[in-house]
Amino acid sequence: MASALLKPSLFCLVALPLCAEASIPERWQSEVELGFQSLSGNSDSMTLNSRLGVSFTDGPYRHMSEAKFLLVEKDGEEDKHKSEFESQANYKFDPKRYVLGNVSFIDDKYGPYYQDLTLATGMGYQAIWREDLSLLLEIGPGYRYQSPNLDEIDDDDLVMPYDVQEFIVRGQAELTWQLNETALFEGRITAIAGPSNSSIEARASLSTSLIDDLAVKISTTQKYIDRVPPGLKNRDSIFTVNMIYRF
Repeated sequence: MASALLKPSLFCLVALPLCAEASIPERWQSEVELGFQSLSGNSDSMTLNSRLGVSFTDGPYRHMSEAKFLLVEKDGEEDKHKSEFESQANYKFDPKRYVLGNVSFIDDKYGPYYQDLTLATGMGYQAIWREDLSLLLEIGPGYRYQSPNLDEIDDDDLVMPYDVQEFIVRGQAELTWQLNETALFEGRITAIAGPSNSSIEARASLSTSLIDDLAVKISTTQKYIDRVPPGLKNRDSIFTVNMIYRF
């Protein structure tokens, strides 16, 4: 388990990401999240989720990377095993607009696709940019590779038993709202459309500072894929409560 958590961390530190504003006091910003739950008795279960995020700003450039890991075990058997990595680089060429490059990778052992790789570029626009509230809008073309989870399909079921390699259109809206000195709301909606399938992912979180740089964070992620192999649901949902440390 320790090695599984180490891999996302190394990836995040090597592939520094990006977003879109150059007027941040600190050039480096990082945060670590960790949540754990263990139940025993009539049934045994264990849930572990973690996240590492790093951002760097220098003049018109901004980079942001994050790595997330989720592990769920029930009655001694692995029920969910998912890793996510994302890195984005932005270059701001006027006060409100920027160009971007984004790479996203998902490795989901029990989801509709084992592997989901997206490469995208495009334009971004700062619809709102205030000290306590920001809204970023992005859109552009990209490329997607997906490997279906054939282990979850019956031997006689021939629906979507192939890799997906195609051009896509990616759009995203990202909202950050500092409610007060201690509470921060963050939301993001990402839509990806391609010939084989389309997906929408909505993420929302609320974090409240406890002491200094330590906070508690409640978050939910809802992802919908319009075409999945039989027996698998179109929507995948994750709810977490984590401790978060910013530095």
